[in-house]
Amino acid sequence: MSQVTITETFKDAIGNPIEPTSVILSNPSETYGIKRNDTDAVVVVDNTSMVSEGDGVYTYTFDEEEGASGIVYTYWVEWTYQGHTDYDERLVAGEAGDLRPTRSMDKYVDWIKREFSPLELVLAKDGDEVIEQQVENAIRYWNNNSAYKISDVYDYPSGATRVQIDANFKAVIDVIPTKKTTFIWNDHPLWTLTGITVLDNVTTDLIMMSEAFRNYRIYVGTNFRHWFHRSEDDPTVGGYLYCVNVPAGVSSVFVMGTKRITVNEDITSPHILDWILYYSKALVKQVEGNILRKTAIIDMPLDGQALYTEGREEQKALQESLARNSRWVVFMKRK
Repeated sequence: MSQVTITETFKDAIGNPIEPTSVILSNPSETYGIKRNDTDAVVVVDNTSMVSEGDGVYTYTFDEEEGASGIVYTYWVEWTYQGHTDYDERLVAGEAGDLRPTRSMDKYVDWIKREFSPLELVLAKDGDEVIEQQVENAIRYWNNNSAYKISDVYDYPSGATRVQIDANFKAVIDVIPTKKTTFIWNDHPLWTLTGITVLDNVTTDLIMMSEAFRNYRIYVGTNFRHWFHRSEDDPTVGGYLYCVNVPAGVSSVFVMGTKRITVNEDITSPHILDWILYYSKALVKQVEGNILRKTAIIDMPLDGQALYTEGREEQKALQESLARNSRWVVFMKRK
């Protein structure tokens, strides 16, 4: 978990440090001290005191959320000096994202170690960072090469132009407007109402008019189109789905697409988890074999070539398996 430290320095008109009588984090409306700009979530509550470091310097340190990367925060400093109170608005950016793993790795690392038991991996002698990196490498390969199908239904209010979908959508393949049937006369042609006698009660003109209106509504929806814009700056934020010519009466859309494993996701799907674990194991074999090839004990080199080769062959086999069995999304239409 990373920390962010904000610093505020107070000086007079000629540059000499001054000591305000009060320095707190508080916006003019007294609703927060520090907030996230992306979600407006309050990170530090109103009326939080800053710490004096001497010579007019005040600081405050707060913890970022687990997995947060490159978040921008807004904070207000309320300070009082010689009976006068001022407010200063500031921005601060959290720790920039890097390539170090941010998800919980315990279950993946433990499984890989047990696979090599009772042998002890040389690469894990000083910690599990190398194993964790191989797990992340496996996840990156899966994200770039898999087309695992996922789907969900999202509310699409009347008049809306876009809807935000979950971050685990890598791409959107198709969008199907859905509609709830609320009144049978609006959603079905009058001549298909089996068991209801209408010909004796309404005129032929009314039937034709209702059918024409229904066909018109269907025609309006035939030009339905959609675009998906994936979030590129923050992988933890879902992208936006834009739709035009949404048919009348539609209150939600069924979205089908391909999955990506998000940065903090705990992988639970058996199909995905099995592949990730065995691919990570193959990568660990190659790293371990490479270490053994370059290690000498009492002037006798350890032969790690066999382990490296075994891991390489397993890696290729898993890549081919992913290409064949990754549940590619294919749409077919009957003509």
